[in-house]
Amino acid sequence: MSAPDTRFWFKPKSHGYGATPSNWKGWAATTAFSLALGIASVATMLALKDTGSILAYLVWFLAVLAAVYGFTQFARARTDGDWAWRWKGQKYVDIYDPEKQQNCNKS
Repeated sequence: MSAPDTRFWFKPKSHGYGATPSNWKGWAATTAFSLALGIASVATMLALKDTGSILAYLVWFLAVLAAVYGFTQFARARTDGDWAWRWKGQKYVDIYDPEKQQNCNKS
């Protein structure tokens, strides 16, 4: 009996877009990222509340965007399959492909 592939921490969602954690490593990474981003955001907002600096808020916002983008790329690299819009496990492209619809109607 072979061991399950632990290289992948996430699996594609069956509804919608993206991935969801599929093992404890995926859940740990998602939890750690969420906590770190939340704590850093609260600390930054408390530090900036009396400054009134629009530039400081803009830098914070760009840092959050960069962190989310980085985690998204990390999760995408560790996902077993590709990210696509799905419904009931099927890609939307496969469901609404006009050529497939015509082939089904001819049968």
